[in-house]
Amino acid sequence: MKTLAIIGFGPRGLYALENLLIDLSKSNRTVEIVVFEASETLGAGHVWKEEQPDSNWINITERALSGIEKRPKIKYGNIIVKGFPSYHQWCNFSLQPSENDTFPSRNKLGRYLNERYDSIEKSLGILNTFKIISVEVQSIDYNDNGKVIVRTNTESWVCDDVLLTIGHQPTELSEQMKTWKSYAKSKTNVSVFENPYPVSNLNVVKNTTDITMGIRGFGLGMIDVMRYLVINNFGNFKVVDNATLKTVYYKVKKQHLTLIPFSLDGLPLVPKPLNEIIDNWYKPTNKELGFFKAEIEAVAQTEKEVHTIDFLTKPMATIASRIFLDLKEKAFAHKFSAIELEAIVTNWLKNDDFQHELLQDENIPIDKLIQTYIDMALGEIPVSLDFCIGQVWRHCQPTLYAAFSHAKSNSKTIKKVIDLDERSKRYSYGPPIESMQQVLALVDANVLNLDFVNDPHIELESDGWLLTNAENKIVRCSVMINSILDAPKLLEINTDLVKSLLQNDLIQPIHSELGIETSEDGYVITPNDQPNVPIAVLGRLAKGSVIGVDAILECFGPRIEDWATAYVAKLED
Repeated sequence: MKTLAIIGFGPRGLYALENLLIDLSKSNRTVEIVVFEASETLGAGHVWKEEQPDSNWINITERALSGIEKRPKIKYGNIIVKGFPSYHQWCNFSLQPSENDTFPSRNKLGRYLNERYDSIEKSLGILNTFKIISVEVQSIDYNDNGKVIVRTNTESWVCDDVLLTIGHQPTELSEQMKTWKSYAKSKTNVSVFENPYPVSNLNVVKNTTDITMGIRGFGLGMIDVMRYLVINNFGNFKVVDNATLKTVYYKVKKQHLTLIPFSLDGLPLVPKPLNEIIDNWYKPTNKELGFFKAEIEAVAQTEKEVHTIDFLTKPMATIASRIFLDLKEKAFAHKFSAIELEAIVTNWLKNDDFQHELLQDENIPIDKLIQTYIDMALGEIPVSLDFCIGQVWRHCQPTLYAAFSHAKSNSKTIKKVIDLDERSKRYSYGPPIESMQQVLALVDANVLNLDFVNDPHIELESDGWLLTNAENKIVRCSVMINSILDAPKLLEINTDLVKSLLQNDLIQPIHSELGIETSEDGYVITPNDQPNVPIAVLGRLAKGSVIGVDAILECFGPRIEDWATAYVAKLED
């Protein structure tokens, strides 16, 4: 009997197991399955685990989680794995298009994922061919007999195939973070936190009074950190207008907490539209999405050599300009034609510094800029062209991810596409309106200080960090929290497992700043003309080969299904 090791068991590992069982049941085959997961959050992983505070929210609408579909009943060998409801069925989701979109806490989705796994384990657990190994894998090797050796600190397993779904991996610290950590070790009155998660690690400073904390980053991680630090016995948020989600922060006890977020550009996240009706303003037609897909695939899935990403920016400009024109009085007033708008959109997509009267002026005070984007998301004021493009991009992302994953383009072109998608995420991966209303509420309560958000000068002093902004204002912080998650750059990952794969020549990056090169069925493409090895990688570590690795819905997508089909087909060879 063949042995498969699944290393890492979050949502992707869960869906991979489900599809494996489905395909095995069709072929009337069985295999030995060994799952390696060090945490106790099987099916959920670290990101979605149940044991995290309610202040960690999902940044996509609950409405969009329709993509997490039900699992059918599976007959595998002599057992029956019961079906499991879709996410919407599980939580009895119901929402009218005019109602405010909901954004659940991550632990809610974690409960769903964990229950979905438990329903499998109840059936598979009686088999001696299904094992859970609750330890961390340290290394993977490949021997001359065509077997994969999986090693922990104490044992080793010989397997025929390995599936890696290990998700986020830490990378080498930046020089700035190394300096800060070294500095903090020599002090007794300052603290530095190199990771935002789990936010419960911040308990040592959560209820501290009269303290100023710096937060490195101004994205989704900063919001989770911010929310965790201020929801306590000293104060909390209250929505005072359900129509706009306007929020106040009320203080129950006296506290002098000040949070100082900062980033390289100081630009805020752009919230998603209030509800389905407003969101549909930016939705391309099926015909437009078909055109978008065809234009990308015409280049990405052929050997055609290109040196630009016009194959992406031009169809995007065509769609976005049509939608912006159709917004009419809902958008900035203008007299530009469709062709002129396409040129403006293309220039903005190609140049981050491009300015135009139809683009939102980002040089206004940061709190006013946040309020402006909130009002656009509410549909209360005319929207700017950049806001429109960002929302259109979000609707096009699933098509982009499907059409450009495993592209045959050169690595530089792949990197350009990913960079543009990353730049779009300030809009397309934006938070709920309520999150940005909370930011403004904390500004009004003098808890959040945005004066230093745009790339301040930072010096180390005897008692902390001294931040100086462009207006020569200064602030001192005795705590520094890094809220920026590491990018999946394969060559900078510092875990023993990934290092062993690199050292043993079992994996290679598709680009020096991206992840592992894999084939369409998820199996790694080995370097230096080495024979293909039976190791597959799904998820974040394959960024570059696959686009869209950070989206929860991609954990339940066709890439996982393709791997399961290929694995079972290989058994029959």
